[in-house]
Amino acid sequence: MLKFGKSAGALLSQKADFFSDNDRLQAELSKIGAVYKQQPLRKTCKCCDAPLSGASFTKQEIAYTICDRCGHLSGAHEDTDAFCAAVYTAAGGADYAKTYTAQDREAYRSRVSGIYAPKAEFLGEALTEQGEDPASLRYADFGAGSGYFVAAMRDAGWTSSTGYEVSSVQTNLANQMIAPGAVVQHELDDTVSMAGEIEADVVSMIGVLEHVQHPRDILAALKRNPNVRYFFISIPLLSTSVVLESIFPKVFQRQLSAGHTHLFTEKSIDWVCREFGLERAAEWWFGTDMVDLFRSVLVELERNSETRDLSPMWRETIVPMIDDMQMLLDRRKLSSEVHMLLRFKD
Repeated sequence: MLKFGKSAGALLSQKADFFSDNDRLQAELSKIGAVYKQQPLRKTCKCCDAPLSGASFTKQEIAYTICDRCGHLSGAHEDTDAFCAAVYTAAGGADYAKTYTAQDREAYRSRVSGIYAPKAEFLGEALTEQGEDPASLRYADFGAGSGYFVAAMRDAGWTSSTGYEVSSVQTNLANQMIAPGAVVQHELDDTVSMAGEIEADVVSMIGVLEHVQHPRDILAALKRNPNVRYFFISIPLLSTSVVLESIFPKVFQRQLSAGHTHLFTEKSIDWVCREFGLERAAEWWFGTDMVDLFRSVLVELERNSETRDLSPMWRETIVPMIDDMQMLLDRRKLSSEVHMLLRFKD
């Protein structure tokens, strides 16, 4: 099952703060980047553990290396305990949660229906194609955040869907918006052991695998777990957005910054599948590269009084073309992210 493209309409409406709060968001990322640069240098690839040699490029004063063996992009520093705690769990995860919470129930439900329901729909179609009844399976969503994907799965009728999250702030919001116990809080250090013991047929990590401290340990634990048969992921990729961020250093860096200290490539995805006994069951390639282009130019136009009057023309010209432009990248698997249903081999 292979799918390309997704309308950017929901993203443009849900992420309005990416435009209006650019300077604040970029300042917060700079603080996280400063913490990251203080960590020890990384010696091995985040994906395949091969030795790294030399920087491929530098961005925001941080060096990045494309692995010679698996093609994965790794940041120059380690994701240490101190770094992960600073990003994800300090003050109950309140700082990190600012980007991922909704202020009221209507906004929460809008985000579930606009962004996460299509993900659940794709997963359901993919599982059905594999001969499964999605409603009869057990689901565990790791890094559930504020529970948006759990809510979407429960809306689809998948009643045995539970989220697991390290942030108390996000866990509390999820359980207020969905139901008590819909998302379970756990300690950051427990993630790997939970992956090896969780009683679920499908484990999902939506925008999470790139954030975990030891992704190889997570993958190995899932492989050992006899309960887990499917692994559903959404992961960021080394894409056009990274180049755009390098061109527009003062615009909010969404793709390669903060908790995104490394990025996947199709080559490194293949490596993960070979090493950990996974098969591609379904793929959905779509991205926000053209939204990032639109946003980056717009922010810079509106920052300068001499160019501000060009903003309406830029909006009117680009917005109607965003989906068509993005589809060209998506079909060539050059998008900023991919959703994949992976099946563990027997």
